[in-house]
Amino acid sequence: MNGETTRIAEQYGITEKCASLERDLLSIDGVTSVEFDLNGFLDDIHQVIVLVGYDFHIVTRKLRLAVDVVNTAYLHGLEESGDRIEDYGEHLYLVFNCGPSWPKKGEVEV
Repeated sequence: MNGETTRIAEQYGITEKCASLERDLLSIDGVTSVEFDLNGFLDDIHQVIVLVGYDFHIVTRKLRLAVDVVNTAYLHGLEESGDRIEDYGEHLYLVFNCGPSWPKKGEVEV
């Protein structure tokens, strides 16, 4: 996570949730990188935007990769937002709503 993302994650008590999600996403075959955008939290929009890099030499079925990413996010308490999954060539862009296990503004994760 970059500095701004880390700061937001710390502020909202989701650092470990993000780190765990990142580890599991990176374990998906063909995934090369994971970046989060948590800026919505600052505006009380509890969504995690995920940019997943992939090696197109390994990932021959992007739909399978997208399903694996969505399933992994679901296991971490994230829910589909209804936004379209975007394919940026060697990256997938996904938006997830935070489920009840993710703290809201003013809540502290225990």
